[in-house]
Amino acid sequence: MRLDTVRPIYEHSGPFVSLHLDVSRDTEDARQQLDARWTTTRHDLERADVSADLLGELEERLRAPTHVAGPARRTIVATSDEVLFDDVRSGTTTWPESVGVGPLPDLAGWVSMADGQFPFLLVRADRLGADLELYVAGNSARAESQSVEGSDLHLQKVPDGDWAQKKFQQRSENQWHENAQLAVAAIEHLLVGRGVRLVVISGDVRARADMAQMLGERDDVTIVQTDAGGGRAAGGSDEALWAEIHRALADLEAHSVDLIAQRLARGLAVAEGVVTGPDAVADAMVNGAVEQVVLDLPDARAVGVSAADHPGLALPASATDAGELPADQVLLAAAALTDAEVSVVPHEMPLPRELTLSSGVAALLRWDDRTPTEGETPAAGD
Repeated sequence: MRLDTVRPIYEHSGPFVSLHLDVSRDTEDARQQLDARWTTTRHDLERADVSADLLGELEERLRAPTHVAGPARRTIVATSDEVLFDDVRSGTTTWPESVGVGPLPDLAGWVSMADGQFPFLLVRADRLGADLELYVAGNSARAESQSVEGSDLHLQKVPDGDWAQKKFQQRSENQWHENAQLAVAAIEHLLVGRGVRLVVISGDVRARADMAQMLGERDDVTIVQTDAGGGRAAGGSDEALWAEIHRALADLEAHSVDLIAQRLARGLAVAEGVVTGPDAVADAMVNGAVEQVVLDLPDARAVGVSAADHPGLALPASATDAGELPADQVLLAAAALTDAEVSVVPHEMPLPRELTLSSGVAALLRWDDRTPTEGETPAAGD
């Protein structure tokens, strides 16, 4: 995932106040749980000398409606006098809730959720057009919606056996196709600049097949057709449809993680294009060589990186003389400031031996000017 959303945070100097808390509203005692969380959070921040004004704003934001159905986490980052970031993510994460003040923001909880979430488009199709629903994540509220209505000019059926029946059928099929084209044009427009990776088409079998075929030439999105409910008619159940959507999202996320593992394995096999370990990755970042940082968050949190050991590493001023800091915090900051992407791999995922022995930190490189050392396998063509 790209870190454009959080890069502005790192353009400030700390100390930073970081909150990552459960703000779910899906239980009967949700309000009482939130009250208890805030009481504990306030006491922690008061001990860290956070101002009363900032405490008031943090409480207001923490209690604000989430517009998310089901479990949700809220991440807030602030300096001593300004909130820099406030984001709600639907779903759950194994990463614990956290409250802290330090030289760098603590965004591990946020990135553990955001990396596995991406926008998708749900299309409810019939032969007149489609209802388009854009979602930013699997359990989020609908972000955008649009209805596309084609023409029913040639869809008035003539009696069976009539001499005009064949002509009617041809005109109807032409009209259905034109209506599908209108819907696809609207879909294409919605896909621009929104990072959509999945389009799920439900509803009328003829309409969805037509639309899927027209969209099939795209290689930047996955197209899934489903007959699991979800038609345009009001009153239908969406339970089966959303189960299908969540399966498709999980499959796409698993595929992405698998591709990363394959790239790591290939690079490690030829000793090119991959570095492992927090310090090696930090050195590569100094040179601007890192394309993508790969993190096993629990392992990366357990080790430290000192900016003093990596002169030129892009970090907020508050971190440059702070001594050793958690590797995940340092590398997320440097990645955001050097336009590197970040991917989180599940802690339980089987990884190449070299990565499991390197504190759960690796990087895929934009270029690699290292000379293989004795015992390494030179890259093809060397």
